[in-house]
Amino acid sequence: MIANETTRRRVLVIDDNESVHDDFRKIFEAKERPQRLAAAKAAVFGTAADARSASSVLRFEVDTALRGEDGLEMVRAAHADGRPYALAFVDMRMPPGWNGLTTVKKLWEADPELQIVICTAYSDYSLDQVSDELANTDKLLILKKPFDNAEALQMAAALTEKWQAQRAAAMKLDELKRMVQERTAEIEYATLHDKLTGLPNRTFLQMRLEGCLQRRARKSDYRFAVLFLDFDRFKLINDGLGHEVGDLVLIEVADRLRQALRGGDALTQVSTPSRLGGDEFIVLLEDLRDERDAARVAERLLRVLAEPYVLETQKLHLTASIGIATSDRGYERAGDILRDADTAMYRAKAAGRARYVMFDQAMHEDVMSRLSLESALRRAVRDDLLTLHYQPIVRLADGRLCGFEALVRWTDPNRGPIPAPELIAVAEENGLIQPLSLSVLRAASRQLRTWQERFRPSPPLMMNVNLSRKQLLDPELVDKIRDTIQNADIEPNSLVLEITESAVHDDQPMAVHVFEQLKQMGVWLHLDDFGTGYSSLSCLYQLPLSGLKIDRSFIRSICTERAHAVVLDAIVRIARAFSLKVVAEGVEDTEQLGMLRALGIDHGQGYLFGKPAPAHIAERMLEPEHDGALLEAGAAAH
Repeated sequence: MIANETTRRRVLVIDDNESVHDDFRKIFEAKERPQRLAAAKAAVFGTAADARSASSVLRFEVDTALRGEDGLEMVRAAHADGRPYALAFVDMRMPPGWNGLTTVKKLWEADPELQIVICTAYSDYSLDQVSDELANTDKLLILKKPFDNAEALQMAAALTEKWQAQRAAAMKLDELKRMVQERTAEIEYATLHDKLTGLPNRTFLQMRLEGCLQRRARKSDYRFAVLFLDFDRFKLINDGLGHEVGDLVLIEVADRLRQALRGGDALTQVSTPSRLGGDEFIVLLEDLRDERDAARVAERLLRVLAEPYVLETQKLHLTASIGIATSDRGYERAGDILRDADTAMYRAKAAGRARYVMFDQAMHEDVMSRLSLESALRRAVRDDLLTLHYQPIVRLADGRLCGFEALVRWTDPNRGPIPAPELIAVAEENGLIQPLSLSVLRAASRQLRTWQERFRPSPPLMMNVNLSRKQLLDPELVDKIRDTIQNADIEPNSLVLEITESAVHDDQPMAVHVFEQLKQMGVWLHLDDFGTGYSSLSCLYQLPLSGLKIDRSFIRSICTERAHAVVLDAIVRIARAFSLKVVAEGVEDTEQLGMLRALGIDHGQGYLFGKPAPAHIAERMLEPEHDGALLEAGAAAH
């Protein structure tokens, strides 16, 4: 409010005497507003406008009514128009209509915030009786007739000021409530939606799925389906173009899903696209006519998502793999249908990508078998039921045994021997690879110490143990290896740790840091399966390696594929340049042996020298009569 602004406050006078109406109009002609009232308001509400309003003019807008009934209609109309009265002066006696108390009750029913002054010249009711009759006495004063003009004016000024203050406070409270509601809604939205794409997130999806499961339990013909989408080779975009470009692609994917699944779908009543994280999306299809309609939706999404992604000057081509699980399998938990859709999605990737696969009974049996296998493996690791087999590693120059590679083996009571690749894959998936690998390292180290004490081989026997990719993620790995070496009482330089190129590729800086510490400790480090996967010469000078292990795929065809022999020769020359030992794995016949010797390869490992065997069989190779005879024995066996 500016300094010369006029403040108008609406006042209603209800009295059966028109001369009283005239008296009130004269009283409420313009009067200067007391400065102390403005100052008090400024102190309460802290507004600069009110602090300047001491010189503003206080004006009243006066309306009149002869009967309580008429006054009630005027209050209702004013309230409906959004211009309510602040104050009503009500006469106590207004025959033949309502008296003052009845009128006040009716007025408060229409507008509970209305301030009231009862005017009376009689002693019809005491103040206590009025208070008992009218409960809302904090908005009520009594003015005895005849009254002084100043008294009426002061009452009007104070009560209308009170009415305005309460109204301002109520508006402020409403504003705060609105802000709280808006903020609560924002928090709820953020809790249930993905920040990057704005799509529903896993929590929202879980709630919707639970609702679908409950509906299915009540109504057997209610059908729904889950589509699990994962983009093929999306990691290449993040690695090659950066995560900013990857994020733009994900936003575009979300927009396409919204458009493709927007209402009015003839196949499904309700469809909810959501993002789990990374490049994984879920589409929930509700109220399907037929589960096969889920496949039709998947076909449409594959087409839409395969269209080029144009980002500024770049055009990207992506495909998605989709796994579908439908409600016809009678799911009871949301996690189960998500798991099965995920399984079907990986089958789609394995089948060639850019397609969909529906989860079926065969997959269900595979999943159940895998879950049973995981549980059994967890028990086996816990109860130390895994065993180690040892395969000899031979120095090719003279045929002397120089060490063993420790290989984990497990025989499940129900399934029999579990192939090593499957065993490792299951351990990787369910988080057992770290305790399993550490258990193998400890057992192999103890066995090495036993053999060294018993047979005292010269030169000292070496033990090769595989290091898993997830072990590199363990911040305590180096300390665990140091403790293992000390507890087994072996020399660090009698231990060779092997790790694949793919494991190093995942986080090469971290691998360099770990390998540097192990090298300082004296442990040998070999790069396993060299020549496959992510083969890169940069590993040879970036990692503190001591040797390379050539993958068996090169050895197998070395005598028939000249190109493989040429590549192998180049690898050996490079290894020599870096002072690295070279080990050939998968040596199976003497012809391969001759070629490897000719190329100058240091060590060999394979069935020619011996198959992996339990410790009590493998140790026969350490007997004096076998010294230097492994090559001859292998040649005789072939």
